[in-house]
Amino acid sequence: MSTPFDGASQSGTPRTRLNSVPADVGGGGGGGGTNVDTQRLDEAANALVELRGDTENVDNGADDDCLSASRGLNKHTAGGMAEGGSWATAGSLVTMDVRWGSQVQNLKRLLQDISDKLHTTSGHYTRTEQEERARQNAISTPFG
Repeated sequence: MSTPFDGASQSGTPRTRLNSVPADVGGGGGGGGTNVDTQRLDEAANALVELRGDTENVDNGADDDCLSASRGLNKHTAGGMAEGGSWATAGSLVTMDVRWGSQVQNLKRLLQDISDKLHTTSGHYTRTEQEERARQNAISTPFG
């Protein structure tokens, strides 16, 4: 399976590269550095935040539908309030809704964690680039 991070393969061995930096085909020392597109990292992090919100909206809809179905089943039970009915299916729907809600909470935590890490990584790269530029600008040479 190929990803945007996969480089050209030599003798069947995949090589990894980042952000379309050409794979180093030679051996030995230095060439260019790694280029990180912090804007793309931020865009990905923001998309995860949006997905997290969409996930919450879907979960709220599922909660409402489950509760409505449970009440609908129990409404036709003889005697008592609809919420206190005796249909086993209704109780199972509520149990599954609770389990679903737990999984949604876990997914939302994961999405937030990944988003936070992408924002942090972007910030680290930006700060490192600024520090390196400042360091290089501070170097004085006898050549001007």
